[in-house]
Formats: sequence, C-alpha cells, structure tokens
Amino acid sequence: MTRKQLKLNCKKISAAIKQGIKEVRQVLNQLRPDALKSYTLASALNKMLKEYSDISHIKINFNYAWGDVDFQKTTENIIFRVIEETVTNSLRHGHATEIWIDCTSNDSLYILSIHNNGKSESNIKPGYGITQMKERLAIINGTVEFDGKKGFTTIVKFPKVGV
Repeated sequence: MTRKQLKLNCKKISAAIKQGIKEVRQVLNQLRPDALKSYTLASALNKMLKEYSDISHIKINFNYAWGDVDFQKTTENIIFRVIEETVTNSLRHGHATEIWIDCTSNDSLYILSIHNNGKSESNIKPGYGITQMKERLAIINGTVEFDGKKGFTTIVKFPKVGV
C-alpha cells in the first residue's frame, strides 16, 4: 500500500469515527431522561436521588459544587446515567445504607466522586453496567476509576471544555 493510499484510508477512518460519535450523541439525546427535559442537571439529580432515597430508605448526601455550568446535553445525559447506575449498584450489589456524592472541579477537570458504605470488593469484574459507564464517559473524554476498599468508591473525571 502506498503512502497516498494510507493517507486516504486514515481520512476515511477518521470520518467514519466522527460520524459514529455524532450518531451516538444523537441516540443519547433521544434517550434523554425525562427529568433532564424539565430541570437543570442539579435539579434533575436532586429529584432522582430523592426518589431513590424515598423508595429504598438509603441516605444520600449530595454536594453539587459545579455551579450553574451549562453542560452540553450529551454530557448531562452521561453524568445523570453514571450517577443513576452507581446508586443502583450501591443498593443492588453493595447493600449500602449511605451514599456520598460530590461534584467538584479543579482548573481543568470536573470530578464526580461517589462513595458508599456497602460491601467492599477488591476483585472488580466489569459487567454490563460498568462497561456501559466506561463507554459513555469515553464520548466526553472522561475516565472512571473504582476503589473497592472500605465500601465502594467510583471516581469520574472529565475535561472542562475550552480550558
């Protein structure tokens, strides 16, 4: 294969990837949680977390220190779903009675830290939920780390756009 053919193939692959990301974002926007259609991200999260707390009697401590940042819809959807999945896992797998959620930031990153007092797990085997979480976060150039010592902690980081 010549250098010219390789360049052409790289351009085609790049275009296909960009189109794929665009299509994933469109699908995520179509799957937008109802709460996000009517509320800000902070209000939608408060509403969802109150519903979880009321139904399951789990204590949820929620600190939203992102202010009134105007995230893209895709980012809001992903953060909402990550928190929803993590709270569900805290109940279903961790049997937690309390969860701490902190939405903070530094100069270049937004940081989402979710910790529960449930079962510890040192051997974390990614299932469907964790795999979906990683794939969703990749769309916004985000990362996720897990710590199964002393309960369970999920740490999400994603870049501030334009910083």
